[in-house]
Amino acid sequence: MKIVYMGTPDFAVPCLQSLLDAGHEVCAVFTQPDKPKGRGYAMTPPPVKVLAMEHDIPVYQPKTLRTPEAAQQIREMQPDCIVLDEATAMLDPRGRREVLKTIE
Repeated sequence: MKIVYMGTPDFAVPCLQSLLDAGHEVCAVFTQPDKPKGRGYAMTPPPVKVLAMEHDIPVYQPKTLRTPEAAQQIREMQPDCIVLDEATAMLDPRGRREVLKTIE
């Protein structure tokens, strides 16, 4: 199954790992942009990005998925499904409709 995965925090990592372990084709990961953390404010990637990069999965980090361009980008990937695991900050109801149209 060809999957686009959307998630960011630590608890999203096991879900992505389970999809990979099950042999699904995760064609892309959408996650929030890297953010500064710690005393030195070093740019730190989200945990999901780290796992995706370990498996050579393309990672996209738009500020929002609320644009027609983002929906078109996903549409061009032709996923069988989209797994959304706590990426709601990137995806409001209008954006959700646009993204969901990509797999209709």
